[in-house]
Amino acid sequence: MGFANFFKKKGTEELFHEAVAEKNYLKIVSYGRKLMEKGDVSSQVINPLVEALIKIGNKDEAIKILDDYAEEKLKNGYYAAAIAFLQKALKHDPNNLRTVELLSSAYVKKNLYYEAFIVLIDLFKKLCKEGRNVSKIKDSIEHFIEKNSHPIFYEMYADALLESDNKDEAYKNYIMAGSMYASLSKFEEALNAYLKAREIKTSEIVDQKITEIVAKLQDSSTRRKILKGLILNNRENLDLLQTVIKEFTKNNLLDDIDQVILTLKDTKLKWTIAILRDIETGEIESAFENIEQLSKLNKELAEKLKGRLFAKYPEAVEFEKEPESVYGEIPSSDEILSSIFSAVDEAEPLEQPDDKGSLLKVASSSHHVDNREIAKTSTQLDGPIHTISMAEAMLGLGNYEKAIEMAKKALEFPEVRFRAISLIASAHVSQGKYKEALNHLLDVLKKYPLSNEEKRNIKEAIGKIYEEIGDKPKASFWYKEAKKET
Repeated sequence: MGFANFFKKKGTEELFHEAVAEKNYLKIVSYGRKLMEKGDVSSQVINPLVEALIKIGNKDEAIKILDDYAEEKLKNGYYAAAIAFLQKALKHDPNNLRTVELLSSAYVKKNLYYEAFIVLIDLFKKLCKEGRNVSKIKDSIEHFIEKNSHPIFYEMYADALLESDNKDEAYKNYIMAGSMYASLSKFEEALNAYLKAREIKTSEIVDQKITEIVAKLQDSSTRRKILKGLILNNRENLDLLQTVIKEFTKNNLLDDIDQVILTLKDTKLKWTIAILRDIETGEIESAFENIEQLSKLNKELAEKLKGRLFAKYPEAVEFEKEPESVYGEIPSSDEILSSIFSAVDEAEPLEQPDDKGSLLKVASSSHHVDNREIAKTSTQLDGPIHTISMAEAMLGLGNYEKAIEMAKKALEFPEVRFRAISLIASAHVSQGKYKEALNHLLDVLKKYPLSNEEKRNIKEAIGKIYEEIGDKPKASFWYKEAKKET
């Protein structure tokens, strides 16, 4: 019997293990391939076979074997094993798209969403630096963040796009991130994302989004710095200035407005902001006094502000006095401060940047986030939030038709309906389509159940549009209607 065994032909598996012991790489490959053809696949075969293939310079085959084996493990629910083999494959070929996509999928199966995204974005950055085609990895990233919605992924993708000088797409993703952060009441993160977008391109849409966010921040110093930046950067945009003052007034932040006025060096701008403040707070007599003073500096601007005052408060005509001579003495800054803001608490002085300065520089932020929070957030941000965020991004890019199309889809969802209503009106107005904007706002008042605050804001928006097109009687009517909703 023993003699017979001596002449017994050795099996492929035995020969394979002998080759492994001898480190005979050519034989390892030869016998290993035969074992795999027979379906004899295990880590005891895979590992030495892959090593041998790499030793003899056949890396592509080695990576394919690792990927195929890991994919099979994924299908059968062995996620940890799949991750181990894919990580090994990446060590040998860091730029392999299939390996990266499989590893990302494996991380998702383990609820490791952050890690899943990192492997994708790291490959994107590497390929960009090497000047290689990134279209396929971009598709993978965009599919991932659409399926696993979280603002941090949009922000990190925007950062990477900006590094590769793809500013338009970076801008779009920053807007998406800001909108989603705001939906989660993460106002500091939202502000940071919008400020990054603003560094790429300034626009009234972005400044409006910043205005909505900054008034909700807890830190008064940051609020006031951003408020001042918004005022300085939009000093010629009366509509935006009024929106800014309105938002801060609505959030009971009059002290912020007063403190910022104290730091403005431009006398005309001081009076303008003071008048807008009076209009929003209904201080008609004070507004008239300030308009009279502003007329000594800029009569045209004073008349515009008076028109806004009359449109919102028709009864203000009773306070109008005979105008003083345009050659009256121009008030000094000291006189302005003493006559209007003597009661303001100056205990918390602000920075005094040059009046040509910009908004706050973007703060550095840590990108890591807990995977449990990502899983929870992805559920919250699915569907309506994602749709309205995309619509806001399209609006920010000036793609008005697409913005309206997406916002109309969001109208059916109560949690984002008012945002959709406002967005559609803004898109129409931005195109000069005032009739369409008015029809839209009038329709939604009849069609949807709205809160008193939402009705008031819509009616004020209608009044503002009529004011903009020069129909003061209708503007006054709608401003009065808005007051009834308080």
